[in-house]
Amino acid sequence: MLGNLEASKTTRVLLRLCLYSITTLLMASTTLRAQSYGLRFTGQEDIQDRRTTLDLTPEKPLCVDGNLEIAFDLSLVPNYRTYFGYIFRIIQDDKKNLDLIYDQKSTSFKIIIGERFSQSIIKLDSTQLFNRWTTFRIQLDLNTSTLRVYTNNKLVIKDNVPFTESGCFRVFFGGNEFREFKSKDLPPMNLREIVVSENGQRMYYWPLNEVKGALAKDEVTGQAAVVKNPVWIKSLHTAWKVAEQVTINGNASAAFDPSTETVYVVGSDRVYSYSAQKHEREFRAQKSPPPSFLPGNQSVFNPFSNRLYNFYVDQKAIAAYDSVSKSWRNESLIPKYTIATEYWQANKFISGVDSALYILGGYGQLTYKNSIQRYHFGSRKWETVPAKGSAYTPRYLAALGTTPTADTAYLIGGYGSLTGEQMLNPKSTYDFLRYTVSDNTFKKLYELPLPKTDFAFANSLIIDSKSGLYYGLIFPNQQFKSQLQLIRGSLTQPTYESVGTPIPYQFHDTHAFSDLYYCAASQQLLAVTLYRNEQKGSTDVKIYSIAFPPNVLESQATPEKQSTRVYWFWGIAGLVAGGLALFYFRRRGRNVQTKDEFREADQETMASNPPVQTEQIEFVPIPGPKASFFFFGNFQAFDQTGSDTTKAFTPLLKELFLLLALNSIGKHRGVPSEKLNELLWPDKSGRDASNNRSVNITKLRSLLDKVGGCSLSKESGYWNITFDFSQVYVDYERYMALINDKSTLTKQTIIELGELTKQGSFLLNTEYAWLDDFKAEISNKIINTFLQYADKLRIGDDPEFLIQLTNFIFYYDPVNEDAIILKCKALAWMGKHTLAKNAFEKFTRDFKTIYGEDYKQSFSAIID
Repeated sequence: MLGNLEASKTTRVLLRLCLYSITTLLMASTTLRAQSYGLRFTGQEDIQDRRTTLDLTPEKPLCVDGNLEIAFDLSLVPNYRTYFGYIFRIIQDDKKNLDLIYDQKSTSFKIIIGERFSQSIIKLDSTQLFNRWTTFRIQLDLNTSTLRVYTNNKLVIKDNVPFTESGCFRVFFGGNEFREFKSKDLPPMNLREIVVSENGQRMYYWPLNEVKGALAKDEVTGQAAVVKNPVWIKSLHTAWKVAEQVTINGNASAAFDPSTETVYVVGSDRVYSYSAQKHEREFRAQKSPPPSFLPGNQSVFNPFSNRLYNFYVDQKAIAAYDSVSKSWRNESLIPKYTIATEYWQANKFISGVDSALYILGGYGQLTYKNSIQRYHFGSRKWETVPAKGSAYTPRYLAALGTTPTADTAYLIGGYGSLTGEQMLNPKSTYDFLRYTVSDNTFKKLYELPLPKTDFAFANSLIIDSKSGLYYGLIFPNQQFKSQLQLIRGSLTQPTYESVGTPIPYQFHDTHAFSDLYYCAASQQLLAVTLYRNEQKGSTDVKIYSIAFPPNVLESQATPEKQSTRVYWFWGIAGLVAGGLALFYFRRRGRNVQTKDEFREADQETMASNPPVQTEQIEFVPIPGPKASFFFFGNFQAFDQTGSDTTKAFTPLLKELFLLLALNSIGKHRGVPSEKLNELLWPDKSGRDASNNRSVNITKLRSLLDKVGGCSLSKESGYWNITFDFSQVYVDYERYMALINDKSTLTKQTIIELGELTKQGSFLLNTEYAWLDDFKAEISNKIINTFLQYADKLRIGDDPEFLIQLTNFIFYYDPVNEDAIILKCKALAWMGKHTLAKNAFEKFTRDFKTIYGEDYKQSFSAIID
């Protein structure tokens, strides 16, 4: 009996997992099929020279006998002022024309036959016209000189045409420059799936799924159509474009109005706005900054009052912007100036339940927060909301998004610790939480499996409730030169995948901020990055856009691989589901299990066997599409496509490469053949060593050619590697540039040096006798550089930065006396005496472990 029960439990659990797997496959296969593509035509909104032309017959006309049919999918691009002009012109024997135009005045499509209009027009609903594809079919029966036009398989026009039974046709979409038929009048439109048939037989098929270039390939014969001024839709859905970049004075903060699709950036002397719909920007001077405009301020747009707000959490300060008077109205006590907020990178949203502003979490003063603070715009009162449950642990760098009614918020990821103390085991978290406003309750829905590389989130999450998906930006928060990667995940299952290309991102806790916004009307996502330049007292703002929904990258799934993957997915899913179902129903007659037992089995199995995510994101922290080599931490190599080529470096090729690279970059002279033989083949005779050297030099040269951006050569008897640093990024080269130019070391470059070197000690887990001198020299230079810069600082100026500086030193010397003195003094100055004492005690324990004796000075002595 017990055996039957256990078998039944196992069967049900397997079925549950099978259903989960099929759900995951559904998401993956749907994504694979949903790639957006087509050709976008630039129309009347731009000058004539930039308008788009598609010529299907660039070399010779299309000659047919009998019946000709041309089919295509069409939509108009929203949010433009002018919609008029040619959809296509079909010209027979270079004399007779058949045109389809769109007339904005009558909001209809019209057919022109020679010098006259067809008797009928085509009216389409605006929702269909702008937001969906409409399939047009143009049929020319040359035997009866009859024209038929269909939209979505519905006959809308039937007319006579003066075309001969056999003839040759030229076909243009958009503008054209052909003889007396030339025209540059065309509406902004999207086109795809062009099919040309003769007597029912497909002759040509242009899907228009290209990403770049001025040619579109026919998939039947390989004939190329020529495009002038193309805008490929797939690239709009795949690659982020820089929509705007500007520098704003002060500690700027950003907000978004979804109704007008406007990004606002609040600065110290003006408010900047960018309209995603109109592609226009505006600067509004302000008489003075908001009183809440302190380091760590945030901005938010209230959709219920259509008003922009700026707030500073620490002192409960908030101000509203009056666009008429171009001034800020303070809604609370005027705050006092502080060095830095305790709520960096806090999450925020305005609830539809009570129209109040909610602020969650944040970080500052070495403490992570999990508080919920609420501001009522009507009563102008602040309060702390006690959350129910223990799911929401202290964190920052999480992402938050709400449902359309904003009665429920979702929160994912972040960086923090269970106690909130930075000293006590901080780490990245990957839980997905739901917060219900009505009862202030958090519920953990699931947790993502641990990724290969830790990541944090940009501030906002886009929730697509209808499809059960979310969109968010992730980045490796342990790197200064980082990149944002858009992901698409499930609201119910721990699955996600990367979509769109990466965005370059410089991350530093107190200097950087990133956010993600959704534009429903113009169907695009906006990513905003802020980076505060402390030396100039300004903030660099960049706004990126990508069409929605974003595509999976081609490198992840080419069309051929996509098709194969979908078939495999469904094939495997069907076999597994069928087998398990058969097994289950055979058992069903002999085993009865209650709902409670079923639920218990589900929970036990899902807890012990968590589902695997769709894809794990591996970050390559390089600026743009470069090859890259990383020496700090474990050695890594990536080619120009971003593919990891580290494993291609066998142990011997790796040592040969490192030996040549370090001597080429650092010492600028390379290595002679005799030295290579001595270090790498000491047990070989001269001839054998030379043979081994020649073979491995050839292998390494071939490998570097594949990586790109570098080459191996021999000059004046020395083997060296030449790097083209416009094509390849080498963190060791960047380190050398920073370390050797002490005269220009600034806080920003010190931060960059710290972020670069804290990835791990130089060539971690790589041990060669000849490498010891390099490692020792690099460690000494890093420590001395940090200490020399620390000597220039006063503790009271920026104690948090001073603490960060000492942490950089401890990566290389955990018992550095100068660093512990600075750290304890900075903590004590901030009033963090317990943390200072804890840091000192840890230092003394490490000191005794390494040196075998007690540290001489006392805690009270070093902080005096």
